Amino acid sequence: MTGELGGPPSLSPDGKYVAWLSSGATATSLVLCDAGTGVELDRVSSGPARARGFTWSRTPGIGIAPADPTGAEQPLMYRFSADEREWTPLVETAGVQLAGLSSRRPEEVLVSAGHYETVCLRTGRRTTVLEDTGFSAVYFDSAFRPRLTETVNEDGSRDLWHDGRLFLHVPHEHALDVRFSHFSATGAVAYFVLPDGGDGTRLAGLRCTDGEPASVEETLLSVRRAGINQVHAAPDTGRPDFAEVERFRRRTVALRPGLARDLGALRRQVGGEPLLIDRCGRDRWLCAERPADAAARYFVHDPAAGTVVRLGGTPRTPAVSCRPVSVPLRDGLRAVTYLAKAGDLGPAPAALLVHGGPWRRSHWEYDERRMWLARLGYTVIDINFRGSTGFGPAWVNAGDRQWGAAMQEDLEDALDWSVRRGHADPERIALVGGSYGGYAVLQLAASSSRPFRCAVASAALTDLVRFTEAPPERWRTAAPMVRRRVGDPRDDEQRAALVARSPVANADKIACPVLLVHGAHDSRVPADLSTTMFMRLARTGRAAVLALFPDEGHEIVGAANRRAVDGLTAAFLARHVLDTGVVAAPAGPSSMRLLRTPAYLDLPTGLEGALPC
Repeated sequence: MTGELGGPPSLSPDGKYVAWLSSGATATSLVLCDAGTGVELDRVSSGPARARGFTWSRTPGIGIAPADPTGAEQPLMYRFSADEREWTPLVETAGVQLAGLSSRRPEEVLVSAGHYETVCLRTGRRTTVLEDTGFSAVYFDSAFRPRLTETVNEDGSRDLWHDGRLFLHVPHEHALDVRFSHFSATGAVAYFVLPDGGDGTRLAGLRCTDGEPASVEETLLSVRRAGINQVHAAPDTGRPDFAEVERFRRRTVALRPGLARDLGALRRQVGGEPLLIDRCGRDRWLCAERPADAAARYFVHDPAAGTVVRLGGTPRTPAVSCRPVSVPLRDGLRAVTYLAKAGDLGPAPAALLVHGGPWRRSHWEYDERRMWLARLGYTVIDINFRGSTGFGPAWVNAGDRQWGAAMQEDLEDALDWSVRRGHADPERIALVGGSYGGYAVLQLAASSSRPFRCAVASAALTDLVRFTEAPPERWRTAAPMVRRRVGDPRDDEQRAALVARSPVANADKIACPVLLVHGAHDSRVPADLSTTMFMRLARTGRAAVLALFPDEGHEIVGAANRRAVDGLTAAFLARHVLDTGVVAAPAGPSSMRLLRTPAYLDLPTGLEGALPC
């Protein structure tokens, strides 16, 4: 299966279909397959523009997906009928989000659009469940009853409430490591992923009864120096059956002996690690194999029959290795890092790839950007710097107020290690990142004494004062956490640090050429942060290119626009890192608009075909 967009495939509740949204050469289509045979039944290309994240509802044959027509993260909700092979609008309120599905109420979905309401899949009737109350989160049981609500306190801690009484206080130090999973079928137990000491994580059931604070019903799984990702529950009881854990790589853990035997047999059958995505009762499992060097391969497993049905083809790709390493840092800590390269020919041109968030992590499994860079001939260094999630609370908290400081030092240390080990050519290093990663590569280019060849920053957060004073709308309820983690602009000393660590204030210190990429409708990182950065670079005589997409948001999603930005980036890197002067093949029509600083106009770039005036 290739071209997966906006999430993995989905298994229908009756076990009849598997479907996913696939990004083709020109448009996104819904691929519909027979779950029993793997045969593609249809490819429906008449769906809504920029649809992402398809999932089946609990009504057989009815699926749903949000579509974000402008890229401003104000999606509408659409309904898909497998019988009619048609898409129809379901909720046309901008900004609607799917909040819940339940087999107890199969003909409805729970959505959020400022307030919470159920929507009937047959009639479209909407019924308010909970008015907007300013909570940062609300957690519903399988009957769509709001059982827990959440608020974020001024010190960055979180409080969870049950029936108006405090259920669980989460201190700031654990705020990014406590995650609600789901309720039991009765709603009496709430399952959470919780920190377990400084470097551990556990999956536990907390008793959730009227008027009582949280108490541990049972601990189902505990891991050290690793994270717990997805949790899959028994359809009838809601008790967890499987969990996905990850340190260097992801693996599935069965939480009952019988399931452990089934999982072991499946591992032997597929010759790898099956990662569970979805189940249809206990009859069929939708699973993925996620290698590092190729896109995920999906299959449907019937544990009773012992069969495996594969979905789609497995494209052949150039050999690229990706191995996890533990990189030593200057303060004695170690960072899980992924090193990707085509072949093993000694020091090679390198790309430091910095993930966004920053409160997320990079994975060993296939990453499109990482593999793309490796196939272009770069050794790719992808580090989980301090502040990344998935390694316990101590690692997350080590990044507090270290934007532009210790988090940057981790990037430098990863480069030093790669050079010492003979993986990277110290004279040919590029910096590549998006969102927080865009911030980090620009700030590193401004603060490091290392001679970088160039920096590519997409949707870059360039002004920390502005970010902390007015966080994105989606983070407004978590603004206290942002100020605690990044810095508080209301404090003079912290404000000065935020200014000093902002790329926009350090444009004159950037010596290498810069490529900025941004979508005009970005609601997380406003595009004017990139245009302001570009103007600062221009005024200080720096070489920079700005690629703006008037019809995109935080991510470049349109097929033609993706081809355009890939061609531009490949040409930019080739000229400045590989010294080849290679010009990208014409990308075809796109909405991309390009600006170059005067200093870049004076460079003999070799990019005239890719960078029109």
